[in-house]
Amino acid sequence: MPENSRDNDKTETYVAITGGTVIGQYKIIKKIGAGGMGEVYLAEDTQLKREVALKFLPVQLCADADCRARFKREARAAAKLNHPNIITIYEVGEYKNRPFIAMERCRGENLRTMLKQFDITTEKAFDLAIEICEGLDKAHREGIIHRDIKPANIVIDENGQARLLDFGLAAVRGEEQITRTGSTLGTVGYMSPEQIRGENIDNRSDLFSFGVVFYEMITGRSPFKADNEAATLNAILNETPPPLSQFKADLPEPLQKIISRLLEKDPDNRYQSAAAVISDLKKLTEIQKPKPSAERPKDWWNRYVVTTAVAILLIFAGFWFYNEYIVKQHQEAVPRRKMLAVLPFENLGAPEDDYFADGITDAINTRLASIHSLGVISRTSTMAYKNTKKRIPEIAKELGVDYILEGTILWDKSKNIDRVRIIPQLIEVSTDTHLWSDEIDRDITDLFAVQTDIATKITEELGVTLREPERELIQTKPTDNLEAYHYYLRAMEFWEENRDSEKAVQML
Repeated sequence: MPENSRDNDKTETYVAITGGTVIGQYKIIKKIGAGGMGEVYLAEDTQLKREVALKFLPVQLCADADCRARFKREARAAAKLNHPNIITIYEVGEYKNRPFIAMERCRGENLRTMLKQFDITTEKAFDLAIEICEGLDKAHREGIIHRDIKPANIVIDENGQARLLDFGLAAVRGEEQITRTGSTLGTVGYMSPEQIRGENIDNRSDLFSFGVVFYEMITGRSPFKADNEAATLNAILNETPPPLSQFKADLPEPLQKIISRLLEKDPDNRYQSAAAVISDLKKLTEIQKPKPSAERPKDWWNRYVVTTAVAILLIFAGFWFYNEYIVKQHQEAVPRRKMLAVLPFENLGAPEDDYFADGITDAINTRLASIHSLGVISRTSTMAYKNTKKRIPEIAKELGVDYILEGTILWDKSKNIDRVRIIPQLIEVSTDTHLWSDEIDRDITDLFAVQTDIATKITEELGVTLREPERELIQTKPTDNLEAYHYYLRAMEFWEENRDSEKAVQML
């Protein structure tokens, strides 16, 4: 039978997908992968001039209503998620009776391939584990359970960052659970005990599966390795995995406790959230950091030079403390201002919309900078971090700030839609945690109200008291004419980025 056809009661025929096939705005380049829930093709988005991955439901499953529903649910579930550790879904469509999703083209290797090729260092395993959990934490907070966490569904991109994909088995809160009579959803070896028993599951099932993956990253082998499928399932239900020390020496003792808690048979005894796992892993990472060693000085150096230096320092310290005491007597007690940096929001739309994302970032920055009791880093300084690969703690240290506001912006202008979707995230640098985040999806006519809402929420989260003039400045609406505002943003783009004063004048 030809590869592109399927016989059933109605004998449906499906068109083959090959290099050069045009599907809407996508042009197929080549097939790059296949799995139980999809065939993946590399394609070019001819409108946005970028590479994407198109995942199609396999031909043999297209007539199966259950499989089609599961496949479409994958897209609906993943499309809700916007996170650095989750592959981005762009679009859901159908071509010649074959449903597909268009997703971010992620260059890199999946974790399964990496584990086969070489051993991962313990330090790298910790980093990847934290990133995987951060992706899971985002999904779980959105009410989405992955249900199929395994090395093949984790890609390590070209920057070495873990990215979750394939939410094909995801269970979404509020939607009808899709199951198959006589079968269990998941992958043998990585399923939780409650999955095997066919019970209702929650986010703790994903944490068990992650525990299996983490164990495998540390030891290079599965915790429930057996000769056949039945024996593997029995091991998951009834057996305790061998201790990590049996396969690798010099591992920190707390690591075994983390793994054991992840692999608890009873969900109530397991970690209750991915955030709790992240917290314990970060504490363990800090413990594992090498402490700087100091060379022992020679006796003569200790006896004479160091002693003399200490005496001089004590004299100067006395003068300094006395001076500080006098100065403080005359100073008015002024609390230190909280310092904030608004990083350039990432544009998730068309590349030509970069000016729009930069303009919104600038507007939010300007509103916050009008608050006297809040220190806001200048736009000139923060724009240097646009598209940077630096991590938040490093940026915060360079800018000298306590908090960072970052986010993404998508301007949806498809068909009759004209909406803006902004996902701001306020991060407290000292704890590297999110104080506040939101997903704002509003009509473009509400653009200025959205800017005001974000600025107001930031002041509330930071405990900043606004004076009435400051509140009025935050709520300022620069114009009632959105078209004029867009021309203004374009003018700023030409002037600041391209240094094209003639174009800037035309826009103004």
